[in-house]
Amino acid sequence: MIKVLVNKKGKGEEFKWQDLSHDEIVSMASTPALFGGNQTYVLAGALVALSDMLDALAESPHTFIFEEEKLLKAERAKVEKLGGKIEESKVVKKEWKFDNFGVAAALGAKDRKKLWLGLIQSFAAGEKEEAVAGLMCWKARQMRDVKLSRQLTWLYHDSHRGAGNLELLLERFVLKL
Repeated sequence: MIKVLVNKKGKGEEFKWQDLSHDEIVSMASTPALFGGNQTYVLAGALVALSDMLDALAESPHTFIFEEEKLLKAERAKVEKLGGKIEESKVVKKEWKFDNFGVAAALGAKDRKKLWLGLIQSFAAGEKEEAVAGLMCWKARQMRDVKLSRQLTWLYHDSHRGAGNLELLLERFVLKL
């Protein structure tokens, strides 16, 4: 039996078909399992390379699952002609969402450029200044950098005392780092 999965993972014994000759693959297809029953073999990206062997694989008592990213029209027609099953799952694009932990990673690496760019992106993504300051303060504490943690805490409190907008204070802090 032949089964083609497009953008999906199959369950079964996956083997490296590139290391085997065509004769060895045909031998696997025709040899019964040691303890009876049928085997399921998973071949990733092998449909085009093994398209001339599909007749022998279709007659096998074992199941051959081909994992493919794209399925060409010629291969689709060949598989359908042999009575194989084709299962496709559509790739759903996830909407890009800003990752605030990039700001923390840049602070940990003390990379001023990445930190400033991450800070600007987080504000553009609608993140609150207090949340970003808290995240940066958390990272400073994790780094065991008392001076950095203290400065970030003072920035937060200074902004509430009217010394300036926390967003601008954080930008100034990052550029002076």
